[in-house]
Amino acid sequence: MTIAPICPAPIMQHETVQMAHGAGGRLSQALMQRVFMPHLHNSFLDLLDDQAKFDLPPGKTAFTTDTYVVSPIFFPGGNIGELAVNGTVNDLAVGGAKPL
Repeated sequence: MTIAPICPAPIMQHETVQMAHGAGGRLSQALMQRVFMPHLHNSFLDLLDDQAKFDLPPGKTAFTTDTYVVSPIFFPGGNIGELAVNGTVNDLAVGGAKPL
């Protein structure tokens, strides 16, 4: 008897951009490497990090850009504001950023 997986792995090759490409996982990375990196690679982008650090006097500046789209904006256990702040702080902390 063959049992189908409950949560099969997503198909990795698509002719068009899918919603899953924006989720930050394997499909996002595959899209970046296949479409953008061959044309836009540099020392910052080659890291494929979810944030960036720049050497700017008198120290370093770190930032991240993300989009948070949730409907409704208030949901059980949270809201879009908490989601945005926590997601941003997480991205910066994982990148090694420290508060001033």
